[in-house]
Amino acid sequence: MIPDYAFYVNPEKIIGDSFSLDKDESKHAIQVLQKKVGDKICLLNGIGTGYHVVIDSIENNQVFGSIKETIPELGENRVSLGLAPALIKRDRFELILEKATELGVNDIYPLALDRCVKKTMNYDRSVKIVTAASKQCRRSRFPTLHEPLNMESFLEMRNGKILSGLMGTHKSLTQLNLVSERPITVIIGPEGDFTKKEIEIMKEKGVIFFHLGERRLRAETAVLNSLSILNELIN
Repeated sequence: MIPDYAFYVNPEKIIGDSFSLDKDESKHAIQVLQKKVGDKICLLNGIGTGYHVVIDSIENNQVFGSIKETIPELGENRVSLGLAPALIKRDRFELILEKATELGVNDIYPLALDRCVKKTMNYDRSVKIVTAASKQCRRSRFPTLHEPLNMESFLEMRNGKILSGLMGTHKSLTQLNLVSERPITVIIGPEGDFTKKEIEIMKEKGVIFFHLGERRLRAETAVLNSLSILNELIN
């Protein structure tokens, strides 16, 4: 039987077949979820391994237990996925962070583009959202959230196959050849669209364009649509 709840475990707190949770995760397990000795839970180390474990003891409000099963790459895609979304209003951008995590993205590169209404984000708050979403959907490898970049800087540092949604493009995602062992990254622009300069930079760097239909979508809808399709195509 798969445990109901998942918690983050610091990799340094796995010793042989034993583990201990830190103060915050122990508090959540004991006080919020009312976990007790003998209960089975799931642990995620954030760097690619999941564990099914049993709580053996609770001492000084800290959880200790034993590992029953180790699961490499629990909840992960076969191919590494990246997302480069334009910065938008906070509540909608945070929805993107949460859903991108649930849909298997490994790296998130916020883009501060020319037509972005917002050019900054609360980094610490955003990391907490990504971590919470990772635990909720039981991903053993927590996405890496990068600091905001402009288009040129992003394309200089990101490798692999890079795709971008762009209205007026002839091919959809399902018509592209995405068979690849290399990372795939999708760029989603702001609702004001990319500037001509940004489009030219993408063309020069070999970005592959695709369309998501004839309707103009909100940025968060375009992200969900694109990632859902990519999950079907690469797994």
